[in-house]
Amino acid sequence: MNIKETQLQEIERIKKEKSSLDILADIYMYAVLGENISNDDLLRFQWYGLTLQKEDNSNLLFTLKIKIVNAKLTIEQIEILLKISKEFADNSFRFVTRQNIEFDNIKIYDIPAIFNLLNKVNLHSIFASGHVPTNIMCCPINGYNKDQVVDVSDIVLKLNDDFEGNKNFSNLPNELKIMVDGCGCVGQNCDDNDLFFKAIKSSNGKIQFKVNISGVKQLETIGYIAPSQVIPLAKAVAKIYRDFGYRGKKKQSKLAYLVDDWGIDEFIHIIQSELAFRIKDTYDFIDTKKDFENYNGIFESNKKDFSFLGFELKDKNINSNGLENLYILLKKYNATEIKITPKENIIILDVPSNNAISLEKELKKNF
Repeated sequence: MNIKETQLQEIERIKKEKSSLDILADIYMYAVLGENISNDDLLRFQWYGLTLQKEDNSNLLFTLKIKIVNAKLTIEQIEILLKISKEFADNSFRFVTRQNIEFDNIKIYDIPAIFNLLNKVNLHSIFASGHVPTNIMCCPINGYNKDQVVDVSDIVLKLNDDFEGNKNFSNLPNELKIMVDGCGCVGQNCDDNDLFFKAIKSSNGKIQFKVNISGVKQLETIGYIAPSQVIPLAKAVAKIYRDFGYRGKKKQSKLAYLVDDWGIDEFIHIIQSELAFRIKDTYDFIDTKKDFENYNGIFESNKKDFSFLGFELKDKNINSNGLENLYILLKKYNATEIKITPKENIIILDVPSNNAISLEKELKKNF
């Protein structure tokens, strides 16, 4: 008697049979030859940001998630995303969780052209979803906030580089959510992560990171480490999760359940055994709470004569019309970069200060 697989059992089976990272060649093969896509390969597509959306008149339509590393988009990248939205995605476009973006209505035979366009502006969908370390989140005003502790952009970029496309981390029990913060993230944006590194500063100016890890009911503190130790500790946690995380039931497959079952002291002991340095259990530091509750409004940048401008989108699903309006306004007011917040809103990073009020008025009118 055949016993039907659960979805998690099916995913675990296909990951054992073939690395989901190796599906890229098959994606191109399916796109060119038009062959029927196996159910197993449809699941593997997720490792390249592709999720089956629906079947329309015998054509499969996909949602495509694009990974926005360091949460930053340049005006050149926005121009390419607008082109993809109009030509290949029925004008769809939205900002989504973990500082990423998505398109709908993607046809398999358009994927090579889309990936080629993304590659031209250094964008991609590798590890945008799947049982992997997903996009490393960061405070969206890091690098621009005058009161930040430290700019963590290089750490965020290096973590993404080390994880994405790495077969050592392509078969986790579930997704692993990591955030690195150097300037004070807002509220629950910090809490909704499996592993959270928060920059702190001692009275003598030395930078350390407080490391928290998620339990089922609360965040647990691992300890304190130096900036150079963030990446090896993140890799150690990912390795432990890969080797010991639960793969039987979807809910229990989250890292938090392993942390709770082992207990935080045992978990720290196992992490420590993977490291060549000691995690400090205490550290004397200055409280670095920021004095704002959200990113909305105009703020003076640490770059002379510039401001950063945050605004809340009434609808994150802005489609090509909204994206085009944003592109036009950036050009009009001589701004070139935006960041996506953890709440799927927008911060324009480099607004000339004498343009900020006018730009904010137009943003509120258009969005």
